[in-house]
Amino acid sequence: MALGARRGTVVSLIVREVLMLAGSAVLVTIPLAIAGSAAVRSQLFGVSIADPLIYGAGILVIGVVATLAGFIPAQRAASVNPTEALRGE
Repeated sequence: MALGARRGTVVSLIVREVLMLAGSAVLVTIPLAIAGSAAVRSQLFGVSIADPLIYGAGILVIGVVATLAGFIPAQRAASVNPTEALRGE
């Protein structure tokens, strides 16, 4: 913001980075979840390996939590006066 960035640009930059991290975490954990459900399937009756509703709900929850986790601090960071922030450094 000290170099002329707008508030919305700062918020979107931070939220985008958080969502990219969350997306990469989802890509890594999906194969682990499928392997884990294969192990559970042998012990429980009626548990399928690939239930798209459960995976979709999990991805949605992760996306919402990651968005909130990035949006709230991004709003606080965007509301800081750049002059005071630079003076504190």
